[in-house]
Amino acid sequence: MFSPQASAFEGLIVPPWIEPEPRESLSDYAARLAQTVRREPDCPLILGGVSLGGMIAYEMARHLVPDALVLVATCRTHEALAPYRPLVPLVRRLPTAALEWAQWLAPLAAGSLGRCPRAIGSLMVDMFRRADPHFMRWALAALLDWQPSPSPEVPNFQIHGRHDRVIPVSRVRADRIIPDGGHLINMTHPAQVNPFLESVVEKLALRYHEV
Repeated sequence: MFSPQASAFEGLIVPPWIEPEPRESLSDYAARLAQTVRREPDCPLILGGVSLGGMIAYEMARHLVPDALVLVATCRTHEALAPYRPLVPLVRRLPTAALEWAQWLAPLAAGSLGRCPRAIGSLMVDMFRRADPHFMRWALAALLDWQPSPSPEVPNFQIHGRHDRVIPVSRVRADRIIPDGGHLINMTHPAQVNPFLESVVEKLALRYHEV
């Protein structure tokens, strides 16, 4: 999923997901995941994430205190997810078998992610089908029940697609909006997302140079 960024940023590290605990909140999960991230002494850290990963990165920032936080196609407020919250009781009762069955209907739901090249759409369908149903059920419930922590006191930057159907742009505070972007902008619009990320790196480098 992050290959367009991995090829552009040599120091990019994608930590693997850890097993969630039963009914664990998104903030508690992020706290445990933060413990798996090793900070090198005197080495700047830019923490970022896309969609659900962006919300987890937002919560991890309180523990890791990065030099900058970058959010892509995600949100950081309670209001952004308000339309989905009535689904929490249903998701918590959803049997794992139902998600396993739903995984084979992934192509029908792919349209909600916005227009994208066939190869990217096929990749997302394949990723969804190979995902752990137990993790998916936890993630859905934790996401919909998320109560965001106070904003971390670190510089944060956000980029979003104007046609994002999953998290509408009207519900976020983005520094940069990609006019024809959907939800998968890091994959479909690397020509716009990567320069945005590079600008954050440059700002951080300038700040370190001044120090």
